[in-house]
Amino acid sequence: MSIPNAEEQIVFLQHIQRLFEEGEFSATYKFALLMALAELAVEQGSDDGNTLDLPMLLVGEKFAELYWRQLAAFSSGQKDTQAAVLHQNHGAQASVVRYLSEIHTNFQGRLTVARRHPSWIKQAKAVASVVRQMPLRYLQVLGGKLQPFLYDYPCPRGIVRLKPGVTFNLRRYQSFIQQFARAGWVNHIRSNKLNAPMLGQVDDLESFMFGSSRAMLIEVANVLAPLQDHRCFYCKQIIDQRAEVDHFIPWARYPRDTAHNFVLSHRRCNNDKREMLAAKQHLEAWMDRMHRRGREIGEALTEMGFVSNVECSIHIARWAYQQGVEVGGTGWVMKGKTEPLQDDCLAVFE
Repeated sequence: MSIPNAEEQIVFLQHIQRLFEEGEFSATYKFALLMALAELAVEQGSDDGNTLDLPMLLVGEKFAELYWRQLAAFSSGQKDTQAAVLHQNHGAQASVVRYLSEIHTNFQGRLTVARRHPSWIKQAKAVASVVRQMPLRYLQVLGGKLQPFLYDYPCPRGIVRLKPGVTFNLRRYQSFIQQFARAGWVNHIRSNKLNAPMLGQVDDLESFMFGSSRAMLIEVANVLAPLQDHRCFYCKQIIDQRAEVDHFIPWARYPRDTAHNFVLSHRRCNNDKREMLAAKQHLEAWMDRMHRRGREIGEALTEMGFVSNVECSIHIARWAYQQGVEVGGTGWVMKGKTEPLQDDCLAVFE
């Protein structure tokens, strides 16, 4: 198979645009499914233009992971509001929420602990069944007609088969797709009248739904500081009270909190790096840390509820740098200094 040409990529993006403009969203399932497919394309796929078979159980687990944070009660803290689980549907609560609520409660919201329990597979299969019956069937209905541009439906038994070129496009335009899906999901929650008692006039809804809390990041900093000899990951100077937890692969490029993507840095370094990929010297340091301390970091942050998978983290990083090299991107070296991202960055992964 060949990778999609420029015209085919534009057609794909036009379909994505139509999905948000013309698709019917009575629940938040379609946003979650699109985000799940985009993330799995990054984690499991490649840029060769071929089809990609995703096991339904894997899709179900990713779906559950995306909803996990939102199973906790939300409270805006505003006057005359109440704390409760957000409604993901305009009618009865979404069945995915009902399926996952008990296991979420039993393990105090700790996803990594829940995933190790025997009951997790049963719940993931139930979620996968919902995905197959609902959003997988209706995601590609545009203007009242089925437009199978992502996958053919009905799907082969037990899998979702992304069509030729789709994995490439999902990987290439992952940030764009994630931002649109997240914005649509947040707006759906905010516009649902059933959520009015929880939201009030002011809220930090997006951070609650998709990001880690400030308190959790403080705990991450406490774990990373001794492992980094109390030095900034980037400038190597002693960490002071202005330290911050940074996403090595920027959140804007891949908006997921995973254990090995966290590094501790000075605020000035973090603020200057912003949404840029780190330069080759920092990538080499990150890969070295993965080999020397990856297991230790993973185990510590897993107990806090973060997903830990060394191979997956490296696969995501390789994808991000491949994208950066292909578009002629810039790598951040230090405050006020950058350098072009070149093929020698990719050699680091070898």
